[in-house]
Amino acid sequence: MSNNLHGVGEQHPQPDPRGVLVFRGLTPELQASEDATQAADAERAKDLAATALGVVSFTRPSTAAEKALLAHLGYGPITDDLRTRVTYHSPGVRHRAFPQIGVH
Repeated sequence: MSNNLHGVGEQHPQPDPRGVLVFRGLTPELQASEDATQAADAERAKDLAATALGVVSFTRPSTAAEKALLAHLGYGPITDDLRTRVTYHSPGVRHRAFPQIGVH
């Protein structure tokens, strides 16, 4: 079931190295949330990279914006305990996956 979010642009063609949550445009509220999440993920990755060699990866709770965008694309079921797997295969390229709902 799709949850249509008004003001969200088309999804970038898939597969995309950043994952499924890549759009041509977002509402200001969603964009602000996604920007804040990206900044927090980058900071955490930077901290982990100091002790890791190569790929940096971690899991965190999914944000409300991620859940809304996944529902918009028709993924689900979206649960309160949904987790996001964040992976940086190279500096500056963040890939997000949601293994609990089969989004890799």
